[in-house]
Amino acid sequence: MAPRPAGRSSPVGSDNPPDGGLALPEPVPNADLAEQLAALPDQPGVYVFRDARGDVLYVGKAKRLAQRVRSHFQDPDVVGPKQVALIRKVHDVEYIAVESEIDALILEATLVREQQPPYNIRLKDDKRYPYVRISMEEEYPRLTLVRRHQRDGARYFGPYTEVKSLRQLLRLTRTIFPLRSCLDIDAHIAARRECLDFHIGRCTGPCIGAQSRDDYRAMVEQFCDFLAGKREEVVARFQALLEVASTRRDYERAAKLRDQIRRLESILARQRMVDVSSASADVLGVARGDQEACAVVLRIRERRVVSRDVRWLRGVGAASDAEISSAFVGLYYAPTDSIPETLVVEGDPAERILLESFLSRDAASPVRIRAPRDPAERLLARTARRNAAMLLARARGESARSLTGAAGEEALDLQRALGLPRPPRRLRCFDVSNLQGTHVVASMVTFLDGRPAKSEYRRIRIRTVEGQDDFASLAEAVRRHAARVEQGLLAPADLYVIDGGVGQLGAARGAVRGTPLEGAVFLGLAKRFEEIVRSDGGALRLPRRSPGLRLLQRARDEAHRFAIAYHRSLRGRAARASQLDDIHGLGPRRRALLLGRFGSVARIRGASVQAIAEVPGIGPRVAARIAAALGGESAPDGGSA
Repeated sequence: MAPRPAGRSSPVGSDNPPDGGLALPEPVPNADLAEQLAALPDQPGVYVFRDARGDVLYVGKAKRLAQRVRSHFQDPDVVGPKQVALIRKVHDVEYIAVESEIDALILEATLVREQQPPYNIRLKDDKRYPYVRISMEEEYPRLTLVRRHQRDGARYFGPYTEVKSLRQLLRLTRTIFPLRSCLDIDAHIAARRECLDFHIGRCTGPCIGAQSRDDYRAMVEQFCDFLAGKREEVVARFQALLEVASTRRDYERAAKLRDQIRRLESILARQRMVDVSSASADVLGVARGDQEACAVVLRIRERRVVSRDVRWLRGVGAASDAEISSAFVGLYYAPTDSIPETLVVEGDPAERILLESFLSRDAASPVRIRAPRDPAERLLARTARRNAAMLLARARGESARSLTGAAGEEALDLQRALGLPRPPRRLRCFDVSNLQGTHVVASMVTFLDGRPAKSEYRRIRIRTVEGQDDFASLAEAVRRHAARVEQGLLAPADLYVIDGGVGQLGAARGAVRGTPLEGAVFLGLAKRFEEIVRSDGGALRLPRRSPGLRLLQRARDEAHRFAIAYHRSLRGRAARASQLDDIHGLGPRRRALLLGRFGSVARIRGASVQAIAEVPGIGPRVAARIAAALGGESAPDGGSA
């Protein structure tokens, strides 16, 4: 039995349930899934996966429904473990055909918001954030805070996630724009009785004719422009009105306008000035965790940061940064009227062209989605991403101090460039040092929050490898480290760096199979081009000034220095020990006494037999033998022991 289509549909319509939620197609009786897939049309739309109980598992959009839905049912090695887990639960497939891909995007965002499918990236809405609603459909509009955006003729601003800041802003603007708050203005008009708000200056009294309808609606429009971010423009209008009132010698009105301008300027003074090329822009920063992500939107209007919006996303899983950004834009801007001219995002979101068309559809002007293109915009993008990372760390119960300063910027940049599930707070790097296959050693250095953690440095003397074999030596070093992690002697790192290319990285990855580090993130850093080699064989080159690359280089150079220092130490120790080891009658204790007295073999060689004999336990005969073996003074009378 083929799935029953819902026809061409849109996010709102006559079939919507009373609570405002979107009506989904009814579950169909289970049938052969192959027949359901064969019945899918080759046109834009939204498809819905349901389980055996009829619950929604996943909602997706498609330019061609038949092609997109079938792409889920591929070889498990191609689609990945998350898709395999989803497909095993799919019992029915339904679809809603629409006119265009943009309609599909809007419908997908609406369904995901309403149904919260477990396999979609979705906004974490533990509560509905407030909107500022201006009832423009009324003759004398009033202001209210509501939790749901509706298409009812009113103007909505928001949602505002920083509720405390919103209420503080409304308190400040209440004396500048004294909108009415009464529920039934008609009753006041009929009674010709003003309310208390009029007497305390919180209402202009349109109900008793103290302000004309046209003047009141003009004030409402100015307030809407203020909320929309046109704040300097509103100040300019007030200043023009002040000049007119002064010219007419209407000093009472001029004094009120002067006070309103001062209050507006005090609000503007609290908002940071930034240098961006667009009159209105939103800067998006995203920090991802294992299964959730935090998104911070800095709203910039007329070169001022007017607000910060924080939203949480669930179901991130193994999705790429581009997919997360794309999903967030669709979900976040679907129900809002506050769409900027420019959306600044680090990296290129998936389906950028489609998202631009989607945003431009309801915006006053075409919307562009682009990467930061100058130092000021890059700073804003880093600020948004750092705010998101600190909020995510705090939600996990971790310290956010590590994400401040240059070290925090390096970790966040590396997380974004590599697509890591979290910032690499603990980073470890391995290196190998030898001289023609002799005295082979390895080093492991640890960086914690961008700084060397020397208590977690380790020197490793390679025991199982003969000759010069860097791959096998690295494998032994990594294997022994994995054993210590398994024993609980060391905490695992967020990122492991191997000094070398594909071969060295492959040896390290092979060494951790079957250990707790099998799922850890390993990468190689090839010195020739500073190329980052990934476990999947791909290569990445970061810009030379990249903060993340600087962190990798510091760790690599420190591991190299530490390995060479240990190798030289062993070589020097071996050189000293080899000349004394061959002397008959000179055991470890006497060798230690000699080196303790003279400090080096060269100084023993330059000492007299008498001076050597004065060392406790040596005596004249052994001293003469030592001098002869080292090429120093001959034994007295040519004697020997």
